[in-house]
Amino acid sequence: MYRILIVEDELIAAEYLKMILEKKGWSVVDIVDNGLDALESIRKYNPHLILMDIMIKGPKSGCEVAIDIRNISNCSIVFTTAYADDEMISYAMDAKADGYIIKPYNEREIVAIISLLNAKQNHLNGTKISKIVGGFYFNHETNLLYKSGEIIKLGSNALKLIQTLCDHKNSCVSYEQLYMTLWHDEINLKKLQMVIYRIREICEADFFENINGIGYQIKIDYK
Repeated sequence: MYRILIVEDELIAAEYLKMILEKKGWSVVDIVDNGLDALESIRKYNPHLILMDIMIKGPKSGCEVAIDIRNISNCSIVFTTAYADDEMISYAMDAKADGYIIKPYNEREIVAIISLLNAKQNHLNGTKISKIVGGFYFNHETNLLYKSGEIIKLGSNALKLIQTLCDHKNSCVSYEQLYMTLWHDEINLKKLQMVIYRIREICEADFFENINGIGYQIKIDYK
């Protein structure tokens, strides 16, 4: 079922949106009114679409939260706003939004936009985001690791190692293959182990599975 998250600080407007969406058979997984709760809901429900009001509660606007979301999710984002000017269009482009809906809401327009995005979603192949246990996300476009929308500061070898493991997320990657990906000299497993150790230390988490005598596999969160 097509899952939708509503980020809206006006409860009446949110409930009206929910009524329209559920009437069409779509699932509204949550209604939140601020960016932090939106990020948490994304991690919990993995929605296909977010309807995001521009003016929401909290320190960040809907546009700023949308940029954070792009670091951890490929879901569609549609802004809802009472204004449709050049500044609004610029915000939408900066956040790589899939469109915007003008208030007051028009049911036919809402259904048309979401139906189009739903059809588009059904034709997407693969994913550009790897969801790792512990609330971490690896973005294959930026080659960066994120948690709660924030970049985890890691060195180039650490990021390359995580990328390699995410590219082979359903299998174990041998020590030798990992080493040769990072360096091109004589194999020294202690150097590889030090990179793993530093990642664990910085992230304060362990999302690597050491297959003794073979290599490493990354722990993917399939929820």
